[in-house]
Amino acid sequence: MFNGIFPPCKAWLGLLLAAAAPAQAQSSVQDSIRHYAEDYVRDFVPVAEHDRLEVAAASIDTRLPLTECLGKLTADIRGDGEVRRNTHVYLQCHEQPGWELFVPVRVKILKPVVTAADPVARNTLLQAQHLRVDYQDEVLLRGDVFSDPNQLIGTRNKRDLRPGQPIRSSQLCVVCKGDKVMILAETGSLSIKTEGLAQEDGSFNDSIRIRNLNSGREISARVTASGVVRVRL
Repeated sequence: MFNGIFPPCKAWLGLLLAAAAPAQAQSSVQDSIRHYAEDYVRDFVPVAEHDRLEVAAASIDTRLPLTECLGKLTADIRGDGEVRRNTHVYLQCHEQPGWELFVPVRVKILKPVVTAADPVARNTLLQAQHLRVDYQDEVLLRGDVFSDPNQLIGTRNKRDLRPGQPIRSSQLCVVCKGDKVMILAETGSLSIKTEGLAQEDGSFNDSIRIRNLNSGREISARVTASGVVRVRL
C-alpha cells in the first residue's frame, strides 16, 4: 500500500521516463556528432578495390552541454590535415548556442589475406577446402602474404598452419624437390615448353635448380606457380 513517501507505481514510472528523456535526447545528439566525424574522415581515406575501411569515433561524454546543430556545422583535421590511424577531428557548431569539440577517430584499413580454414599439418598438398580469406589490419601484416587462395592451390606447406594466421611465402613449397615441373623458356615472342625435375625446394619467385628431362642439363629457373618454372633464353 502506498504510504505517502513514494508515488504510486504509475507515477513513479512516469518520473523515471521523464528523467530518462533528456538523457536519451543528449545521447542521440552525441551519436549524431560521432557519425558526422566518422563520415568526414571516411571521405579522406583512399581504399583499394578489395580492402575494407573501419572508421570509429570515440564515445562523447553525455554530460557535455551539446545541442543539435541545425545550422552550420564544420569539421577540420588540424595540423597538416592528413588522416592517420589516430586522428582528431575538430568540430564547430556556428549557431547560438554554439559549441566546439575535438573528437578522436580511429582508422583501420583491412586487407584480404589467405589463412588456413582449419589446422593443417605440414607437407599437405593445399586445396581449396584448406584455405579461406580473412580481413586483417594492414598495420599487423608482415612479410609476403596472399590475397587470392587460388595462388596456393597445389602448393605444399613446410610448416603446420594455424587458423586465422596469414599464410606466408616462406611457409610454402610451391615447387618441391623431386617434383616434375613445366619449364617455360622465353625469348622475345618465342616460348618453348619442356619438362623438368626440381633439384630443390622453391617458393614464389625463387630461383632453383631444375634438370631438363629432355637434355639432361641442369638449369636455374624462377618459380612462377605450382609446378611451373620460367627461364629466359
